[in-house]
Amino acid sequence: MKISAIGEFALIERIRSILPRPHDTLLGIGDDCAALRPTAGTDLLLTTDLLVEGVDFTPQTITPFRLGRKAMGVNLSDIAAMGGMPRTALVTLAISPDEEIEFVDELYRGLREEGARFAVEVIGGDLSASSTLMIGVTLVGEVEAGRAVRRSGAKPGERIWITGRLGASAAGLTALRAGCRLRDDQIETPFEVSGSLREAIRQAIERHLCPIPRIREGRALAQAGVASAMIDLSDGLASDLVHLCRESGVSATIREDQIPIDQAASAIARRFGQEPLTLALQGGEDFELLFTSSWDPADVAAMFSDAVTVTAVGEIQEAGLGCRLERQDGTAIALTGGYNHFRRTERSAISTQPTATGVARRATSY
Repeated sequence: MKISAIGEFALIERIRSILPRPHDTLLGIGDDCAALRPTAGTDLLLTTDLLVEGVDFTPQTITPFRLGRKAMGVNLSDIAAMGGMPRTALVTLAISPDEEIEFVDELYRGLREEGARFAVEVIGGDLSASSTLMIGVTLVGEVEAGRAVRRSGAKPGERIWITGRLGASAAGLTALRAGCRLRDDQIETPFEVSGSLREAIRQAIERHLCPIPRIREGRALAQAGVASAMIDLSDGLASDLVHLCRESGVSATIREDQIPIDQAASAIARRFGQEPLTLALQGGEDFELLFTSSWDPADVAAMFSDAVTVTAVGEIQEAGLGCRLERQDGTAIALTGGYNHFRRTERSAISTQPTATGVARRATSY
């Protein structure tokens, strides 16, 4: 059945039936505004992210369930980067009246399930008819008063750390563009692949379609006072490190041989003639945490498990030097690249090939 057959208000009631009844919210779906009461002694965190068909996703490469998960996940990552705890979400959906109702059912099921992993409830939003599918999530979180980790706290002499490994999301997008598809957790490819490469493609596409927000890690870093500055890696390490350094008024050097590159990204890059380092530095949408710290490396490492690794990749320096990548031969080059929605072309100073483009497409939080 199409959305046009039931109309706006019946669709709202259908969405309301999919979502759980809010527990600690004063008012949920049904009034002009949702309402919640902030916890005493905390600061509210608010973030929003918009996913647009043809820019951030295509319906041919992502199911509505995974689209719902991703729309929630990219916002959760912003809360993680502040060391906060997410609470509630508002969802804005622009969709064609000719779309099937079941699409909306699955989309909100994905939103609900991803949110439920961190006790987040959808408490309202807005609907609009549109020929272009767009989904926007506004997420409300909280953090202990005065304890939000900002981008502006990095200081010269501190180490630069990264959680997890980089490049898998960009590699997953590369595989999708080559015609690979993830259907019910099984990979379909238009060409012959080995078993190991098939698994690498499955892992990479899953990382691209369903990012893993580092809420627990961000909370631990903030509560222990480990991170002086923090940002989530959405546009790519090369771009996001520059953002952090600009806000902090510092410079930075990271080392090529210390960048933690995902094994699946390396395997896919080799298959498609790409450089794993370029995917890791410029690909974007890894949604790992980049943070700076003056703590002893052993103490920082002790906070993490084998399931989520942490790697020191460089140091913060005095202002005026810029952000640089130190190559394995000892030379250093300016760190450039990463995704920019409004830049028509992007040239890379990192790749040895003539040109390289950031392959991730997402909205930028600011």
